[in-house]
Amino acid sequence: MMYIDKSLDRIIKAEQLHYSGLIDQLYERIDSKITDPKSVQLFDFFINPFLDIIINGSPSEIIKFSKEINLIANEKFIDDIKSVFQYKGWFDQKKKTLYDAYDLAKNLDIPVCTYCNRMYTKTVFDEEGEKITRPTFDHWFAKDDHPLLALSFYNLIPSCNICNSSVKGKKELSLGEHFHPYIDLGKEINKQIVFSYYNKKLKSFGFNVRTPKDSKAEKTVKFFKLKEIYETHEDEISDLLRLKDVYSDKYLQMLRKNILKGTSISDKEIYRLAFGTHIDDAQFDRRPLSKMKKDILEELGILKYFKNEL
Repeated sequence: MMYIDKSLDRIIKAEQLHYSGLIDQLYERIDSKITDPKSVQLFDFFINPFLDIIINGSPSEIIKFSKEINLIANEKFIDDIKSVFQYKGWFDQKKKTLYDAYDLAKNLDIPVCTYCNRMYTKTVFDEEGEKITRPTFDHWFAKDDHPLLALSFYNLIPSCNICNSSVKGKKELSLGEHFHPYIDLGKEINKQIVFSYYNKKLKSFGFNVRTPKDSKAEKTVKFFKLKEIYETHEDEISDLLRLKDVYSDKYLQMLRKNILKGTSISDKEIYRLAFGTHIDDAQFDRRPLSKMKKDILEELGILKYFKNEL
């Protein structure tokens, strides 16, 4: 699970553009789809005045509001909500020309799955601007149970298809039980979820994912099956063990003092070139497996060379 730092300029701008991109479209959809007098009255009283919360409210605000609406809503009101706040078949359409899921993905610019940190989820357009691919958006609060939140900024988590569909699916998450990438601080997530390795047999390795017992970290790791999924990456451990032999303390010192002497290459860049990931926790979302590799490299004692960067 990666932390999405909502204080970053690009995330702040993405949130602002999400609101400005949706608000007029939603009013138009309400006007065109909600025509029954009783439905119009319900929207005027319960929905329209709260569109700012629905679109950009915090996770705790939107789930509270959705639960309140669900308590009073009959089947017709729920159907009307679904017709307006329509993700599948409207917001996720490639042919859509106004603000849509591709715009949100591009604005967020999170190129690796937020949940597993092991799959690229880049947003791609061709030279003519045609939409090619983007991350899937997981509805942290399931849209089937909370249709009002189908387009809410903090309910749309960029993720890979495996985490979104195969692992999570329609299963329910809880703010009190699991990490939410926009709420729980990165330093807490990284501190409480720690990867390590063990020898299963000769030249065969497995992963451990250490978490505090009965914690949100433990429940999040179990929910997303991170240990089981990372077990498929045992070759990465073999590669890191080989790199430990290649990039010994003496070699790294020689590299810095002799081969790269006089260049502007920093220790952070040496780390990225050597291990293919970022050492800075805040950049774990830029390359796959960054969190796992850093934890294993620390366990192997390689990170002591980069102690000034930690």
